[in-house]
Amino acid sequence: MLKYLRFPLRASLSLLCGALMLTSCDADTDSLEPSPLVGTTTSSFTLVDSIKVDAFFQSSNPDLYQTYKDKTYKVEAQNKLQAYYYEENGGVTLFFKDTSSVQERSWVSFHFKNRTIKNLPATLSLKDASQVCVQNGQSFKDGSAALAPGCLSVLDGTISLDFNASTNVLNGEVKELKLGLEYYVPDYAFPNRAGNVFKSSGSNRNLTISFQNVKSYQER
Repeated sequence: MLKYLRFPLRASLSLLCGALMLTSCDADTDSLEPSPLVGTTTSSFTLVDSIKVDAFFQSSNPDLYQTYKDKTYKVEAQNKLQAYYYEENGGVTLFFKDTSSVQERSWVSFHFKNRTIKNLPATLSLKDASQVCVQNGQSFKDGSAALAPGCLSVLDGTISLDFNASTNVLNGEVKELKLGLEYYVPDYAFPNRAGNVFKSSGSNRNLTISFQNVKSYQER
């Protein structure tokens, strides 16, 4: 099951930067011009959060049941992803952050273990924790953020990868990634007391991402 740490945004920025081994969290990185030598990075991003509240709570917590049962939160964006890859800790990490919203932004990363950028798998089940570590986070309009503190238990999903050695860019697709979820983004406020209900009822986050010409962190 998905477990999140919740904390104020000012604390989360430094933690996220450290976890991702970035040298900067400068907002200007979102607007860097792509290198004309390898083409423009393009992307398609779809996120769907399906909120479930078990029928058990209809009597024990009727207000929560009526407010949240079967709610959906959806984001669709074209070319609104911050995307890059980097090699670290004997593997390769691929990182995506949705920039279509100013405050409510999600991110997801994939760390491929015991790999180099030149020998990534062509296709891989994201449920295979022996080969890939998936992490996910979300920022909210109240200034707080949620961060998965470790590799997540992935419910479903695959990734396809194609590295172009002549231009050092990565192309591919994340298809039907499914993760457990314990918050409803539009209504989130710290602390999220409904989180355990959402999680235990089977709420989930679904992500589909396609990407072309993703560059290394150093070459963006």
